[in-house]
Amino acid sequence: MIMNLGLPYKGSKNTIALDIVKALPRGKKFLDACCGGGALLMAAAMSGRWEKVVGNDLNAATIALLDAVLIHKGQIEYEHPPVCTREDFFHSLQRIENGDFTIQDCVNKYCASFGNNGQCYLWNHEIEKVKVNIEQMIVAPRLSERRRAFRRFIAYLEKQAEFDLAKLENIQQLQNLERLQRLERLERLERLERLERLERLERLERLDIFNINYSEFDVVYFDIPYKGTAEYDFDFDYERFYRMFETLGKPAFLSEYESSYTCVGKFNKRALLCKASRKNGKREGLEKLYFNGTIDEYKRLMGAEYRPLDEGKQIDIFEGVA
Repeated sequence: MIMNLGLPYKGSKNTIALDIVKALPRGKKFLDACCGGGALLMAAAMSGRWEKVVGNDLNAATIALLDAVLIHKGQIEYEHPPVCTREDFFHSLQRIENGDFTIQDCVNKYCASFGNNGQCYLWNHEIEKVKVNIEQMIVAPRLSERRRAFRRFIAYLEKQAEFDLAKLENIQQLQNLERLQRLERLERLERLERLERLERLERLERLDIFNINYSEFDVVYFDIPYKGTAEYDFDFDYERFYRMFETLGKPAFLSEYESSYTCVGKFNKRALLCKASRKNGKREGLEKLYFNGTIDEYKRLMGAEYRPLDEGKQIDIFEGVA
């Protein structure tokens, strides 16, 4: 089953979220303590494995954006989204850093950044002008604006010494290509608007994981920043986290590449912004799911749904979910 989950986000679990959820035990209330772009959070809410699902992340922009997409809808313009220029992008980052930002600032941060990393503007200086014009040709709310953008685009091309006039016949093809690229970035947000079966999503919070009251949850999942990958917006205290993970007093699970804890799942994921091995010309990383207990404890928690790692995929609890 192919399904896009969550926001455009660095390190997104979109491609493996469903499989990870299948490897987690059932319960009354589930916490995704580092929900990031919300891919696994959505998969958990849709699965029906828990009565209530709660998401938490320290990143104010992602929590606000998830809230606008999943809970308090109607805050995002999907039909004619504002084009984000380089100046707009860095102004949005500054406002987010200052804590006085809008939902559009959050959209700019993740949909107009390279690799959705929330740090670098999507286009380099050499092609920024033409890319912005192309976006305006597609999404500008008025026809007159789209026509003006088209004329600017043609004028730009004609100034290029290597431009071949014969290529003008293929302008429509170029427009379609750029439109597809634009829609690919927006499609994830639009699909979230249409997805159902999210009634189990109880709330979103923005707490430091070391300050969360874990007593109300039956199962906790952590997707902490991976060691050795691209830097995040904050420093992470790994040693403190591991001490907490070991002594949490309830079933807790951790996604990592390698760890000394009990491995209960392995998932191949295409990796764009992290260290990964080359396989068939693509960058792929083997992500693993770790449990803070023993394998026997994990077997008891999973019951009839338990599958050893060498027996392939877990039971498909998502069969029939639209």
